[in-house]
Amino acid sequence: MRFSLFLLLGALCTSPRVSHYRSGMGSCRAADPNIIECGGKQMAQVECFQPGDESCGALAIKYADGERVFLSRPPGWEPGSQVGIDSNSVVRPEMAGDGSLIWFRNADSRSETWQLYEPNTGIIREVDNFRIFQIRERERHSVPLWAHAEPVPAPAPAQ
Repeated sequence: MRFSLFLLLGALCTSPRVSHYRSGMGSCRAADPNIIECGGKQMAQVECFQPGDESCGALAIKYADGERVFLSRPPGWEPGSQVGIDSNSVVRPEMAGDGSLIWFRNADSRSETWQLYEPNTGIIREVDNFRIFQIRERERHSVPLWAHAEPVPAPAPAQ
């Protein structure tokens, strides 16, 4: 029992943190367009730059405090720059229906590994195809991040 606890703690300590921990990200939901809402308040928005067919040229998350964290982007590329990017750099980016996880594959990756990001902890790690399969089985209402759905108009009031 103790050994497994140390193993878990060791794994957490070695996972790269690309942002800091954010409190208040419990009871969240994914809302269109790519927004993470917690308790009715917008906490973050996932940005898919140069969207393509089930892909993005770059992928970032912009938190309500103004911090933008790039999960994947071409070296040296910045939003608004005149440098063109390939729309297939990030493949199949998705977000869990509760906004707790974002997963994607880098197109230049030769292996079958995926990147898994936790918006509340700021930790990103590599996982295999089987782990993504498990997440998708559990997360039937994931949000594809390359597509922005048009808002559905409210029904007209009954007369």
